[in-house]
Amino acid sequence: MKRRYVLSRRSLIRSVGTGLLASSGLEACSAVSANGRDKTSHYVAPTGDDVAGDGSIESPWATLQRAYSAARAGATILLRGGTYDLTGPSGIHLTGHSGTSKNPITIRNHAAEVVVLNGSGLASARDSFSSPTNAGGYVISLYNVSNIIIRGLDIRNGPMGGVILNGGRSLAEGSHSNIFQDLTIHGNGWNGSEGKGFSLFGYATDNLLVNCDSYFNADLAQTNADGYQISPWSPASTGNALRGCRAWQNSDDGFDLFNVNDNTLPSPVVLSRCWAWRNGFLADGSQGKGEGNGFKLGGQRQAAKGNTSGTSGGHTVTDCYAWSNVLNGFTDNSATIANSVVNCTAYDNCRSTDENGRPSETWTYDFYFPTPAGHVLTGNVAFQPAGREAWVAAENTDRNNSWTQSPPVSSASFVSLADAAATGRRMADGSLPETAFLRLAAGSNLRKTGPGAAPL
Repeated sequence: MKRRYVLSRRSLIRSVGTGLLASSGLEACSAVSANGRDKTSHYVAPTGDDVAGDGSIESPWATLQRAYSAARAGATILLRGGTYDLTGPSGIHLTGHSGTSKNPITIRNHAAEVVVLNGSGLASARDSFSSPTNAGGYVISLYNVSNIIIRGLDIRNGPMGGVILNGGRSLAEGSHSNIFQDLTIHGNGWNGSEGKGFSLFGYATDNLLVNCDSYFNADLAQTNADGYQISPWSPASTGNALRGCRAWQNSDDGFDLFNVNDNTLPSPVVLSRCWAWRNGFLADGSQGKGEGNGFKLGGQRQAAKGNTSGTSGGHTVTDCYAWSNVLNGFTDNSATIANSVVNCTAYDNCRSTDENGRPSETWTYDFYFPTPAGHVLTGNVAFQPAGREAWVAAENTDRNNSWTQSPPVSSASFVSLADAAATGRRMADGSLPETAFLRLAAGSNLRKTGPGAAPL
């Protein structure tokens, strides 16, 4: 667990599949007014004033909504440290103003100050979804916007969810080339049926999440809150990726790539170096009522709305880790288009129990790919529970994985099975923690030459 994904301050250039995310940097170019006010830098502070303030560092506005209304391509919105308690029927709604590939709109914390966007005071109605005109019960909603960078924020306690990126109903009006970095998203879903930390829907291409954490999200029924639900519409919605992200103790799944758009083909998503643990458990450690998969790589509502032609899957998952989740570590979830899962590790999943503490599901595995869709599993490692390492249909490619090797995996195959460092604080630059957890021991028979830092 050593590889890092860090976006430099001067250049945010990332290839994602066939897409390219680019910006000229986080510092906006200067545009100074006659009175010395830099019109490309807008400041917000908990003690600011939306009416009397002018958005300068000396006289900041009070809300991100006010600052966004003044922002144009190339602008940077800097939030001063403190807690921003949201009120009213809607969270922060970002629509109408986009950046460009060379001049994005950047929203971030000022310097290293801690910025909290708190939705516990929102008065949105139960199950208040976002729309083209308002954020509903989400702390932040983005609708049909592109080239926006959001980084360095703590987003919490949204009644319906944390962050939602909606691309609308066509590629022309969609949400493209947005970057979400160093976000902490938690405690959402207290007045809704969703509760997801981060959601992506609609037509959206080349959006990147990097070094984000999403945890302790739970909807009212404790069945539906994922750390991340990434469900872009149409195969044309390519280039969406998550790198270095973590998800834990969400009431449903950690990373959910379910196709929610009935009777459609799925959009490919790329996951790399992401970690998921204890999903399906709640913040207090008790088991919720959701499924609790680490990585769900398919699924569709085939019985709903006459959905008979929809498909799901087609995703690429590389160098990801799943441990101690309620159900499966990695699952195709009935995906009908081949997924690729390479150099991933699953440990001690299948934690579902009944009221007496006994295992309650017999079909859970570290790697569960029973759907004959040509899924490709290569160079993966599974350890514990014994006999539940993997179920891979014969029609899928099962090559060079630990469960096909001899001798079998044991605790001696790893440097450490203690996850305290992995579940702890990130590095100062936002990258994943340095840890020996699940790192293969020097003498392990699982160490073989492969792509990247392949464990097999």
